[in-house]
Amino acid sequence: KQWYQRRVAITAGGPDSGLARSVFRLNQIAITDLKVKIPRGCKTKVVRAALAKDDIPAKFLKSGLSKKSEAQQAKAALGDFARFKLRVSKTAHNRKIRSTVRKLKKSS
Repeated sequence: KQWYQRRVAITAGGPDSGLARSVFRLNQIAITDLKVKIPRGCKTKVVRAALAKDDIPAKFLKSGLSKKSEAQQAKAALGDFARFKLRVSKTAHNRKIRSTVRKLKKSS
């Protein structure tokens, strides 16, 4: 493959997104099912208009990738005690599952 077959130009959703049109490798991005029909080599203004017309930002916020990203950010923002409480609750939950599985194995 040529280098240009492994790279894509990415244009951010708006001027406030903080990301200018840039070239990224395909292994650096997560590809979704959302797509916009635009001509090849068009200007950023045309891309932003097409994104707004198809309401892509709102559709992305409903996607699983967006929800996963929000969950990761929420987990990263946890404080020390909140992380401790999360670990304790996960341990207790896993202990219940483990005991139930052991009971089922003994009975069969």
